[in-house]
Amino acid sequence: MCGRYTLHTEKEALAARFGFDLAQLAALAPRYNVAPTDSVLAVRMREGARVASLLRWGLVPYFAKAIGALPLMINARVEGVAKNAAFRDSLREKRCLIPADGFYEWQKAGPLARRKVPHFIGLRSGEPFAMAGLWARCWRPKDEISPEPLYSCTILTAPANTTVAPLHDRMPVILPREAEARWLDPALDDDVDALLALLRPVPADALEAHPVSIKVNSVKNDDPSLLEPSSEDPQLGFF
Repeated sequence: MCGRYTLHTEKEALAARFGFDLAQLAALAPRYNVAPTDSVLAVRMREGARVASLLRWGLVPYFAKAIGALPLMINARVEGVAKNAAFRDSLREKRCLIPADGFYEWQKAGPLARRKVPHFIGLRSGEPFAMAGLWARCWRPKDEISPEPLYSCTILTAPANTTVAPLHDRMPVILPREAEARWLDPALDDDVDALLALLRPVPADALEAHPVSIKVNSVKNDDPSLLEPSSEDPQLGFF
């Protein structure tokens, strides 16, 4: 799965990397502990151009009667996304790139360990990358203070490669750079087979992972120290 990630690359570099107009983002603070329900950067296609906006992480499908009426859909499994009612329309028409420069997973260090050890995983190159995402537009109930529609998103996950598998059996789909344009291409709308063919785990040797501090467990912690390699003893303390 993907339940926490980072995006601390400067917005100027992100605009150049992902091909959107920098003016579309008034501000984008560096994040070292992005969590579900946060507003996250997503890149979508609109009228032939890439646009950047902030969407709620945790997809709320169009048919939801309330934001909390369904489970928090932060991830969508590639194996069932084409048939799942919450995701299938978004797969065909509402795809996005979710930029990141790393993500976290937790590993139980051994049978006697009292807590899991968080690990940071990123590209060996240190560059930002695009996770394959889906988005949705859902009207808020009329009795809500704001009648504006809610825009939300989810991150697609696939079986883990051999770098991530010791930590978790799932991982976010990191699109190869050459596949990003195809993922967003409206010409592929409704071509489910072509879209699913893009959703493969990134090669294991493209990634590296290292243990980090348990400070990442709390969403209140969000600073560069979370990325530092840790040698904390997993036999001590509680998760």
